[in-house]
Amino acid sequence: MDVSQLGPFVLIVLMTIVGMELTPADFRRVASAPRAVVGGTLAQIALLPLMTWALVTALALPPVFGAGAVLVAVSPGAGISNILTALARANVALSVTLTAFASVLAVVTLPTLSALFLRVFLDDLAHVSVPVGLLVGQLVVSLLFPILLGMWIRQRWPEFALRNAYRLQRYALIGIALLMVAAIALGDEQQEIGFADAEEALLGGALWTLCAMAIGYGIASAMRLPARDRSTFVIEFAARNIAVTAIVALSGLERPDLVLFGGAYVAVGYPLCGAFAIWQGRRNR
Repeated sequence: MDVSQLGPFVLIVLMTIVGMELTPADFRRVASAPRAVVGGTLAQIALLPLMTWALVTALALPPVFGAGAVLVAVSPGAGISNILTALARANVALSVTLTAFASVLAVVTLPTLSALFLRVFLDDLAHVSVPVGLLVGQLVVSLLFPILLGMWIRQRWPEFALRNAYRLQRYALIGIALLMVAAIALGDEQQEIGFADAEEALLGGALWTLCAMAIGYGIASAMRLPARDRSTFVIEFAARNIAVTAIVALSGLERPDLVLFGGAYVAVGYPLCGAFAIWQGRRNR
């Protein structure tokens, strides 16, 4: 099962649900304060790869896991982050804007940062070929159109959208679980690894997620953003687009082994983000 094929179909449903939580006024509020969008995006681009280098060095992870962690770090935020932000009752419009902005910039930042940091973990400097058309298509088809559809449903049938929001969020969790299974299956199909190696990758994925959460919270606090925006940053920094990671590793680098860390990250990172979102959502209810 290829997560790059399953992901867009699941994300279309998930992002439609996100759109049902939004109104045009949400985006007008974000547009009136662009500091959070610009600051949050630049912080992800600059700090997540540096954090990855420090973490991989401290844990002495094998080069294949270190390189895989780099691909996770330089990938843009995932559409799942918008769903988790909605579950956390945080700033969904800010989350959507951060995801969209980072995805567009990834056309430039992903190959540049990958080439720089992969030199640290691999003996040879691998050439990263970014699937520009696929990345833009994923952004439009899996993010923009479904959100607009959900917002249209919210405007056309507001009572239905509000009444069924909680139920639909449960369906969103099922969709997230499907993406996790797909990503893990992708890693398992590419290369057999020992139990000790898998345990090491899972530990690395968990620590990476927690460090990314801490950076997101620290940046938001330093910028003196409201509590809802701080929760958004925590999720947005930690939830990476594993579909882009897989596409770059398989198609751009032709290195299936570099997907292994991404599979381990999904197995522990997404549940950690989900647990935070559920806990924060109960606090904000």
